[in-house]
Amino acid sequence: MDFKQLEAFVNVVEMGSFSRAAEAIFLSQPSVSTYVNSLERELGATLINRSTKEISPTLAGKIFYDNVKEILALKFQTVEKIKGLSGNFSGEINIIASSVPAQYVLPRAIAQFNLIYPEISFNVKQGTTLDVSRVIAMGQAELGFSGGTVDEDRCDFTQFLCDRMVVIAPSNDDFSESLEYSLGALLRENRFVGREKGSGTRSEYERLFEEQNIKPDTLSSSINFDNTQSIINAVINGLGISIVSHFAAASYVHKKMVIPLKLSKPLPNRKLYYVLKKNFAKSHLTDLFINFLVSDYKKVLEM
Repeated sequence: MDFKQLEAFVNVVEMGSFSRAAEAIFLSQPSVSTYVNSLERELGATLINRSTKEISPTLAGKIFYDNVKEILALKFQTVEKIKGLSGNFSGEINIIASSVPAQYVLPRAIAQFNLIYPEISFNVKQGTTLDVSRVIAMGQAELGFSGGTVDEDRCDFTQFLCDRMVVIAPSNDDFSESLEYSLGALLRENRFVGREKGSGTRSEYERLFEEQNIKPDTLSSSINFDNTQSIINAVINGLGISIVSHFAAASYVHKKMVIPLKLSKPLPNRKLYYVLKKNFAKSHLTDLFINFLVSDYKKVLEM
């Protein structure tokens, strides 16, 4: 019994598929099947139910999985501690992030982090908050960032930053920075440019609409985009108004390309989270980056 066999088995259980497990650990499907089959012969027990389309662990497989996870976690933690002690600060961190963290928070944070640790590289992919939870739960990225939480038992969401939501409008004579507006009236009288379903930003403003008793069916026609940058460009071009992150809008407000509108009832702050898989050992590099964000993010964002 060796670690490659154990890793193959754990990934098959977590992915629910031999092919997806093979893809996750960069092996061929026959190799993964061979590893699991050899484990079953060695243990004298069937670990995986293969009779259904979606495979699952047997009772013996569930017991074995729980113990093997502890073994692999201990191995990983031990290796990472040694790397940290030896000052090995090189390698790659794989990240999945929703649009606001991916486009407006992480680029600045990573740039400052790399001044201290230039040999650590990053691979950042963007998705919705739902994508972040799914990818982290499946173990396809080690660290996630999102603008909201979802009901996912396999993920831990930890707040690390607060963001302000802001209503932005085209920079023209129809709107004024000095006036105070009612959000309900703005939404009834102007086309609303919003985010797609599954977006953390959308979840936040839909919750806000509910709190202020604003009915979606009373709004003017709306247009949805799947990223914040497109929304801001739509507002710049006069397509309508929107509610976006302060981080996303800040440079466009500064350049007078959009106008931030004052509301009679200010919008609440929005929480940003980092996301980790529960009971999953982090690399020392990921720990290093999280500690940097938690301790230094204000200084980074104010630069």
